[in-house]
Amino acid sequence: MPRWSSAGGSSRIVDAFRKLIESNGSVIETNVDVTGVIVENGEAVGVETSDGRRVNARQAVVCNVTPTQLYQRLLPTASIPDNIAARARAFTYGRADMQIHVALSAPPEWHDPRLADVALIHVTPGLDGVSRAVHDAEQGLLPAEGTIVVGQPAKADPSRCPPGRALLWIQLQELPRAMRGDAAGEIAAPSHGDWTADVAEAYAQRVLKRLGRHVVNLDRVTIKSAVLSPADLERDNINLVGGDPYSGACTVGQFHLWRPFPGSRNHRTVINSLYHIGASTHPGPGLGGMSGYLAAQDIQ
Repeated sequence: MPRWSSAGGSSRIVDAFRKLIESNGSVIETNVDVTGVIVENGEAVGVETSDGRRVNARQAVVCNVTPTQLYQRLLPTASIPDNIAARARAFTYGRADMQIHVALSAPPEWHDPRLADVALIHVTPGLDGVSRAVHDAEQGLLPAEGTIVVGQPAKADPSRCPPGRALLWIQLQELPRAMRGDAAGEIAAPSHGDWTADVAEAYAQRVLKRLGRHVVNLDRVTIKSAVLSPADLERDNINLVGGDPYSGACTVGQFHLWRPFPGSRNHRTVINSLYHIGASTHPGPGLGGMSGYLAAQDIQ
């Protein structure tokens, strides 16, 4: 059986950064939880880890976390002014995200052949459909016809799968963080409102059935699919609260200059030598790494 290994992919960006960092004498640790930022005389001097270690900072402590994590878990309560604590508590999170990864034994045959060479496709009944799906999600409902974002990674990077095979990367961003029902009346929501594997699988089947109207050989060539629910995403990354892929709602009051909240400047915090970066901070979520770049410029 062909090996589904990848010579490319976005993980190679991470690998490149790791090599660059380590070549300059730094150390990267993973699978170690930071349980607190150490603050002495109003300055961040290091962090404590869940395995009982203290890691001292030479210049600064940089936290790529949500305001919820930083101000309600990592920092000593006494070090946070009341007005900042209140703003952090008011930070809100947006709709949930879900992913479906599908391995195919042959390239997808789109009903419209022109789509075969498109790297990222949005399947939607139109603007009205987007509006309905967003409204459903905001009301705690699974949308009857949410937008299906379909990526075809091997189009840009053939090394992502064996020759003759294909991949589909599906993302669904019009979903409720807490569920109270189904707009189509087909899927029963758990009484506690949390995402379960059964609900995620049932919704994934709805999505794949709709997608099958556009990819005519989808059922026939599907080898395996993997579903990542909002709960799975949060479990894998604590910053994706409730499955929010943007680590915070991108509303007017907490976006761009006001992200994570008004009064935030240059990624500094009220604690000296403590910087706050990541998708929850200015300029918002994306792939550019701008918040880290801006903090690094200030630290220098």
